[in-house]
Formats: sequence, C-alpha cells, structure tokens
Amino acid sequence: MDQATETLPDQHGRTANPSARSAPSPSYGDLVGTIQYLLEERTRLEQRLFFAERTVKELSQQAQYANTLARNAQQPAATATTAPCMDKKDQRAKALARGKPSTWIGGSWLAPSEPILAPAEKLWQAGNAQGALVATSALLLQHNLTMSEDVHTHLFTSAILRAVGDPAQASKYAEDALVIAKEADSYMLASKCELYRGLCFVQQQRYAQAQWCFVLASYLEGYQDLLEPNREFAEKMCLQTSDAKDPGRRLDLRSI
Repeated sequence: MDQATETLPDQHGRTANPSARSAPSPSYGDLVGTIQYLLEERTRLEQRLFFAERTVKELSQQAQYANTLARNAQQPAATATTAPCMDKKDQRAKALARGKPSTWIGGSWLAPSEPILAPAEKLWQAGNAQGALVATSALLLQHNLTMSEDVHTHLFTSAILRAVGDPAQASKYAEDALVIAKEADSYMLASKCELYRGLCFVQQQRYAQAQWCFVLASYLEGYQDLLEPNREFAEKMCLQTSDAKDPGRRLDLRSI
C-alpha cells in the first residue's frame, strides 16, 4: 500500500478525505461590507415606500379636489366668517410701494413666490383653480424639491383649497408645511406657515386658535397688510364667541 495515500480511520471509524478542503470563512471586512450593503438597501426601500405612500395620498386627493371645486363653483363665498383679503386696489398700491412686480392671488397669496410655482400661480390667477391644484400635486410628487419649494408648494395648495371652500384640507397642507419648516429650523418660513394656518382656522370659525397663529406670525416680513386685518378680525370674532368666556382658552397651547 502506498504510504503517501494511506489514511487511517478516526476513533469513530470514519476515514478523512485528504483532498477535501474546508471552505474559507468570510473575513471581517467582508462581513462589514455585507452589513453596510444591507443597511443601504433598507434605506433605499424605506425611501421608495415613503414616496409610494405620498404618491397614493396625492392621487387619492384628486377626486376630493374635483368634488370640492364642483360643489363650490356656483356658491358665493361666505362673508360672515371670511377673513379680510387684499382687494385689487390695495394690491396695486402695495406693489408700487414695494417697488416689486407682485400680485395678490385669491386675496391671500403673494406671487411670485418660488419660480417652480409660476405656472400654477398663472393658472389660479386666470381662474383655473382645479388646474392649479393638479399642477401643485404633480410638484409634490417630485423628489428633488428644495425645502423652500416644498414649503411654498404646500402653502400654495393650502391657499387654493381654502379659497374654494375646503379649509379642513387646506389646514392639513399648512400643517405639513409647518412641520417641514420646523425640521429645517427656518423661522421665517415657519411664521409664514402660521399665517396660513390662522387663515384656515378663521374660515373654520376657530378664532382662538387663529388668533394665536397670527401672534406667532407677527414678525413675518412683507405680509403685515394681510396679517394685521386678519389678526384684528380674529380677536373681534373671538370676543363674540364662547372662546372669550374663558380667557385661559384663548392662548391655550394645548388647543393649538
């Protein structure tokens, strides 16, 4: 027998195969690389899920927009609880005073705001509110908006919805805009969000909450002509409602 190829059984009677080699164990670097890849893949999947959920939300609201516009197309806006807005004469005078070519759309939106919103602003200014909503919905589906563009698109959508008589949906968009602005630590944009939240609350006859929002927006530059009349209106209406019976409720942060 060839001694070079002779194998002896082990204590259990099994004979080892000298030609078999054990598989090399993965190195530490390989394991770290694999874990890092899995973490990155999880992040990508989470982002896709987020955008998918956002897409579904935006698309599902299109039917609600259409119904709201159809329902309010032939109905005059309420005057008893409608916040003051900028009329055309005031618009021209304030624009000349600022020395800037700006326009108040719908009585509460100062255009131009962000260049990306220019087509939608033109649609609304021409009376096509539904077209403007469709345009803003398409913008919100984009993944490359800057923080300022994202906030202004939400606020513009809120302004349109409030103008066509859907303050509940308008308030949700203003709330979303406020969250984005706060996460970015943008004080001025957060103040602007508070202004549009307040306008929604006025239309919902929630005057105490509107009053507090206007207080938080009091240092917003360029909007004092819209802010001050609405703040005074909210204070006046607050005194005429049950909100004024308990002074502690008027600035109760828990109710905001």
